[in-house]
Amino acid sequence: MDTLKKAGIIAGAAVGGVIGGTLSVIGKVTDIKIIDNIGSSIVDSTIYTGEIAGDIASGTTEVIAGKITKNPDKVTGGVQDLKDGGSKVVGNFVNNFKLVTSNGGEILEGVRERDSKKIKHGAKSLAKVAAVGIMTVGAIKIDDEEKNESTNNGSDK
Repeated sequence: MDTLKKAGIIAGAAVGGVIGGTLSVIGKVTDIKIIDNIGSSIVDSTIYTGEIAGDIASGTTEVIAGKITKNPDKVTGGVQDLKDGGSKVVGNFVNNFKLVTSNGGEILEGVRERDSKKIKHGAKSLAKVAAVGIMTVGAIKIDDEEKNESTNNGSDK
């Protein structure tokens, strides 16, 4: 049932585009990078949530259809889709747990070393995870772009 998978992704993209796209545009117009990043992360997260929902819907439909028509190949395909959806949920949880603990550790390290940049980066990242989590109520996908920047070009935005 690729149609259900595609429908989940499209639904996620539509919701993310409205909420996250609007925030991203506001961030770009006001030149506030964290708002732009949160908006982009909301788009990515809702697409990912839609992808997971599509896998689960497709798997459930395939299993039921396979049982009704007594088609073991459909049941097997459906079970695989359900497994894929479940593994995405677990993988996303583990990645987000690592992200939160890493940034929490960065804050503690910054406090210990009296490094305000580390404290600020860790706090910003945790705030981004919280904001995206509240807005998407699903899987969270965050790109830690700020960590890759060597300087903030004199801007606090």
